[in-house]
Amino acid sequence: MFKRFIVISVIVLLAYLLFLGIKIKLDSSRPKQADKGAAVESDTATHQVQSFTFSKYTPKGKKEFEVEGDTADVFAKTVDLANVIAKTYSSDSPVTVTADGGKFDKSSGNIHLEKNVVAVTDTGARLLTESLEINPKKKQVETEVKAQVKKDNIDINGLGATGDSNLKQVQFKKNVTVIVHDKSAPDDPPTVITCNGPLDIEYENDHARFNKDVVMQDKRGTLKSDVMDVYYDKKTHGVDKIVARGNVIIVNSKGNESYSEEVIYLSKEGRIIMGGDIEGLVFPDGGGPEDEIFASLDRKVGREKQDESSRS
Repeated sequence: MFKRFIVISVIVLLAYLLFLGIKIKLDSSRPKQADKGAAVESDTATHQVQSFTFSKYTPKGKKEFEVEGDTADVFAKTVDLANVIAKTYSSDSPVTVTADGGKFDKSSGNIHLEKNVVAVTDTGARLLTESLEINPKKKQVETEVKAQVKKDNIDINGLGATGDSNLKQVQFKKNVTVIVHDKSAPDDPPTVITCNGPLDIEYENDHARFNKDVVMQDKRGTLKSDVMDVYYDKKTHGVDKIVARGNVIIVNSKGNESYSEEVIYLSKEGRIIMGGDIEGLVFPDGGGPEDEIFASLDRKVGREKQDESSRS
């Protein structure tokens, strides 16, 4: 009987120890499972937002462009980006472009940027828009929405713009307004030029060509034409010379008007050189220094009409 009791007790004890061992093993394994789950979550979180950088080099090993930002999938063919910084490199004028978001096409290398897009060159030009396409192969940037370029004392606004990646040459497509502040006379009202577009700008040559219904206004009056070439002073960046062609109309501050096919306007001198057929309309209350142009024009028109009547 006693032996039987001992055998039963030993069996119970072994069963208890076996149960206890299994419990301990299970308990010890639970933290490991938890750690493993945390690691998976951490890895998932890491893959949700990652840094992405892509650089392209020329055959000679020189960096051509670079794009970086935050993304959820670095392996996608078209990478969605946030907090984008794109850089195009050039020996003379690199450009840095920032935006809230965008897309990068790995196969073509094209970059689409959107929201608060700002492109800045080391020469001081700034392009601001809400959408921009960058084509590194063509070295071209383009937007179909409203855009603004600021450089020195010249502000340009228009609908749609395209240019080289260094912003040395820019074309605004339509509805263009250009405001030029004269640094040498900061208290004077700015020169304002508007046109239906396009407007072609060559920053290196300080030259801009306005097309279709061009209107230029400054303190001396208004100049209208079909086409207008504006040349800027390289030092002050103010308007130096204007060449207007096609249906040219000049209206001065006194209301005097003149009509011509071509006009050269020397801004600093306040001098006008006219070409082609000329007509003038001069009001009698003129007489200021700026009205001398129109007074002499009136005399010239009068002489031409007199010559025509004598020939007839």
